[in-house]
Amino acid sequence: MEIDNSHLKNALNTLESSIAILEDNKHEIFADMLEDACIKRFEYTLEISRKLMKRILKKIYGKTEEELTVNNVFRYMQGYGLIRDWEIWRMYYEKRNNTAHEYNLSKSRELVNLIPEFLKDTKFFINKMDEMQL
Repeated sequence: MEIDNSHLKNALNTLESSIAILEDNKHEIFADMLEDACIKRFEYTLEISRKLMKRILKKIYGKTEEELTVNNVFRYMQGYGLIRDWEIWRMYYEKRNNTAHEYNLSKSRELVNLIPEFLKDTKFFINKMDEMQL
């Protein structure tokens, strides 16, 4: 069964490039705008990841919509070995909600600092999908 993860790969690439640009320019006057771009790209990369996870859980593992609360999605994915730590993914999701619903500079900076780890976790997920030939 094929589940297309090309959108996730593209989103991940844009997030990686934006973080690299931020790193190269973090002392510039426009660094806060680059951080905003990184946060936005994090948000949509996370959302694409979660939707793919739900699709996998429904199509391959027969889970129902009712079973697929945010926390359960991440728990199931760890249980099937497709992500390393469901609690970290839950934390990513909570951080995303915090920045999406209220603009707070310190919360935003905290989120930007998590992005390198998120990149690793998302690559792990993509690699597992590729290994399973989803």
